[in-house]
Amino acid sequence: METNISELYDDGKYYVIITINNIEYKFLINSYIATYQSNTNKLDYLEKAANLLRENYQFIYKIKSINDEIYQEFDKPHVFKLPIKVIQPSKFFLDKSVIESIDKDFNEDDIVLPVTIINDEYVLVSGHHQLYVLNQNYIKMVNVFVADPNVLTYDFVYIAKEHNINHISKLDLLEHDQYIKYWEDFKNQFK
Repeated sequence: METNISELYDDGKYYVIITINNIEYKFLINSYIATYQSNTNKLDYLEKAANLLRENYQFIYKIKSINDEIYQEFDKPHVFKLPIKVIQPSKFFLDKSVIESIDKDFNEDDIVLPVTIINDEYVLVSGHHQLYVLNQNYIKMVNVFVADPNVLTYDFVYIAKEHNINHISKLDLLEHDQYIKYWEDFKNQFK
């Protein structure tokens, strides 16, 4: 089964798009709640998409339909504030177009980022673009929760440290096409 997970910022809104066997499932993310937005009638893999969403975005505790019907509900994670300066990135570069598309009038309390603890350090699992924008807007503290690391987090944080990337401000911004190429090439090295 071929799956892909991507993020989209559109008109100040944050979406996660999960594609399974060429069927796209789009979720609007609002704080801890994901709302299923897709207009496809192909619901063959909706449960699988919801499970992948929860697995990769562990802060989501409620998935609902566009007409507010609860699809799945989970225990709410323990969220706490953490200084941005103590968070170790596990990425090396960011997509400039994604940074530009993030609404600069966001409410930082709505942003919740997953961290894991590796060697007594808080390591960012995902949400690097959001953390970058928070830092650019002089926000000092961010909402986080402790999540399980993904398969490559240990390798990625090791490589980031090798390149002296110990703060979100040290990540390079790349044009979209360059970002996609580098990121795909990089991930393929670990298959």
